[in-house]
Amino acid sequence: MIRPKAGLLVFSESLAREDVYQKRKAVCDREVDKFITALAPEVELVRPGIGEIRGKKHAFKALRELEAVGVDAVILYVGIFVAPAVVAHAANLINVPKVLACNEAPDSISQLAFLAVSGAMRQIGVECFRVPGDASEEPNRSFLLQFLRAAAVKQKLRGQTFGCIGGRSLGISTATAELSLWEKIFGVDIEHIDQYEIVKRAEKQNEQTVDKHIKWISKNAGAIHFNESNFTPRHFENQIRSYLATKEIIEDYELDFIGVKCQTEMSNRFCLQCLNVSFCNDPYDADGPKEPVCCSCEADADGALTMQILKIISDRPTCLNDLVEVSKNKITLANCGAMATYFTRLSEKSEDNMAGLTIGPHNFGQAGGGSTQFVVRSGKEMTFARLFHQPDKYILGVLTGTTISEKVPDNSPLRVRPLIFARINIDKKYFLQTFGSNHILAVEDNLKPELKLLAPLLGIEYIDYDCVNA
Repeated sequence: MIRPKAGLLVFSESLAREDVYQKRKAVCDREVDKFITALAPEVELVRPGIGEIRGKKHAFKALRELEAVGVDAVILYVGIFVAPAVVAHAANLINVPKVLACNEAPDSISQLAFLAVSGAMRQIGVECFRVPGDASEEPNRSFLLQFLRAAAVKQKLRGQTFGCIGGRSLGISTATAELSLWEKIFGVDIEHIDQYEIVKRAEKQNEQTVDKHIKWISKNAGAIHFNESNFTPRHFENQIRSYLATKEIIEDYELDFIGVKCQTEMSNRFCLQCLNVSFCNDPYDADGPKEPVCCSCEADADGALTMQILKIISDRPTCLNDLVEVSKNKITLANCGAMATYFTRLSEKSEDNMAGLTIGPHNFGQAGGGSTQFVVRSGKEMTFARLFHQPDKYILGVLTGTTISEKVPDNSPLRVRPLIFARINIDKKYFLQTFGSNHILAVEDNLKPELKLLAPLLGIEYIDYDCVNA
């Protein structure tokens, strides 16, 4: 999980009540130490040098320090009674997500301050997340951590750039995005790049580098099935060259995440981009460990943005999938032919994942090429999510499930594609009536709490499709 960077502002008795402050300082110190100890393992806490804030000048100085270092969120902690107006005034000047926290110690009167402060903030229209109880104890601590992780996603998205390599693929309009909405809601820019960049750069790749990657994949993959028509070693080489060319494009254009159109120009005229997309999303390649770059096929912009959000929260690879079949209790997902090899076994070791990978001829694309072929290992809890938009707003739809094993018939067209089978529990009718895309994105573990908190921070609608544990 992401480790948020949070500013910690500790408010205490006002300067006008020095006698009360001295009597209760030990209580405040005790509770603050307890709070910091509870959060420090999972949060990078930044506490201004001013220490306790007892007046507006203290608050202004502390805010300037936090602004200088940059934080994902600010925690307003009231360990004992404080002047509510000072906290509310400071909160009004904070431009990152903020959260109000307290304790429940019998000798602190912290909850009294908590209610007085939150009421004062509401009176002046300041939005602030509240932790309902002692923030150092469960379940409040987990609730606070989920909020801080959601806040970190919002802040880390701002200023990022999506590289749209190609345009709308196969007429899939839900894969397109409107720049003005992205900038307004997410603070993300879109850079449009022609796919010809991949073709020309692929031709100029260093031969030794190409050979190194071909040998690494050939050595580590569980199986590679060439044929004499649409998946020969030459097709394989073009796909590796496409990947190396795309890495260059990412670097040269300063891209944070990308999408590649592929169909039909690349799939019919150069080579399928399945291996390119797969290895972009992987946390390793022939050069060793690397940062995964979220890459959607069919240049799915909203899909790539969803992948980026899931990756930031989880710090793990993500994948884009077609919704092949949906029922109340099971979902079948398949990509055209591209999924990070990480998903074969979901192992931290690249050799384990690569051993579960088969690369074989695809069943479409006149230019030829191979696809990644495997079923994601069973028994893993996963989050399935998707951003989709309407004329003036965004919606985030989320459901969870557990992967299962299922045999794919030899004559099934799905055999040449990476697959996820999962047990779910949804209202199928409601899902089919409201879900806004044929694509859904996936990542391991349950990220629903963070996503549920992220939606209001972004000012977008949230739909929880799970029938239980909503």
